Amino acid sequence: MAHRSGIEAGTEQERNVEVVRRYLRTFVTKDLAELAEVVAEDVAIYGSGTAVRGRRYPEAAVSSPGLTVLDQQILEIFAAEDRVVVSMAQTYRRDATGATTVQSACKMYRLAGGRIVQFWGEQDTYGLLRGLGLLPDEPIAF
Repeated sequence: MAHRSGIEAGTEQERNVEVVRRYLRTFVTKDLAELAEVVAEDVAIYGSGTAVRGRRYPEAAVSSPGLTVLDQQILEIFAAEDRVVVSMAQTYRRDATGATTVQSACKMYRLAGGRIVQFWGEQDTYGLLRGLGLLPDEPIAF
């Protein structure tokens, strides 16, 4: 029996981990056909104080004009029942200027029938914008 990430080969949890890995890779490949294979049409998305529904939201994030994901590191991935939790870092390039920065994120996905049907998470959008020169690199006065 092969083991990866502490998950027994062939289990539902291992299949769910592979689905999430395929989804995350679309941020590098920009492959919307693959995204459609692993994300439900009516996926529910929660984070940053919002709740939206629909695959068009992750499609827009993957297709972000002017931003390219140069590298992706999955720091931790953990599966339990129908959930997969990921902590990760992505290196982005702002195509107009060539500026690069790393954005960290923590996400939790719920899967059903081999597709992501819900996800929750937070990412360091403020740090991303500062690192790409889109916000001043100085402390905010409150």
